Amino acid sequence: MKILRILRYAVPLALLGALAACSWKVRPSFPEDRVAISLKQMMAHDYKISIQTHREGNTLQAFFWRPGLIRPGELDLQPDAADALEKALLCATRVALSTDAQLDFIEVKIADILTGTSVSLWRYVPDIKDSLYQRLPQDEYFNRLVMDVEPGAGLKLADQPLQWDPPITLPEFLAKQVIFRAKRQPALGGIQLHEDLSHPLTLIMVVDNWAAISKQGETKESDVANLLHTTAQTVLKGYRFNGFQDVVLQDSRGAALRSWVL
Repeated sequence: MKILRILRYAVPLALLGALAACSWKVRPSFPEDRVAISLKQMMAHDYKISIQTHREGNTLQAFFWRPGLIRPGELDLQPDAADALEKALLCATRVALSTDAQLDFIEVKIADILTGTSVSLWRYVPDIKDSLYQRLPQDEYFNRLVMDVEPGAGLKLADQPLQWDPPITLPEFLAKQVIFRAKRQPALGGIQLHEDLSHPLTLIMVVDNWAAISKQGETKESDVANLLHTTAQTVLKGYRFNGFQDVVLQDSRGAALRSWVL
């Protein structure tokens, strides 16, 4: 789904300034016991946008409804929805940089009240700090934003109890990042791909439309497999993560197509 317009700024960290980065070390602007409510209040005060917020463990979450998130027959978020999502991510970033809470992840989720379709963004807080202190190139920081789109199954009502997503773990975040990066590569245009972490020490990438790729010949199969492997290596090495022992490529039936030892 081509909704990358929401990433056009990837949160302009330079605008936060050194003051925000330093203030939390001396006296946090957003104390740990008020980190979620502070995010809610910031969005209401700065942008007049009402959101729900939640903090569980090392994750700060924001959620809000919007009608008509994506118009029928289109692939991009509506401009007002993309703008609201970006503002929520910016506010969550500001809070994460100015709190004494031990936060590892930010999750911002927007859902269509008419269809239930949702778009979720995740940021790894150490990435934010590395970018702020220029330890991470801006292009790499952009690439480390993770986005996931969940199609809706019908009418969703905002007055229903909100079920917060379980806090994301680092292996889940990295697996999603591998998938998201792979889908954005021009050479893999049209690939239908999702992660499977049913085996904790194995990163499984499931290609749902492998049959269509196979029809293009062995060369195409090999090229796709190699690109997916390279993408996985790039992400895992970038984080110095050794929690996966191998990478497995599967088709939608669960048949193993390729495997690599890390």
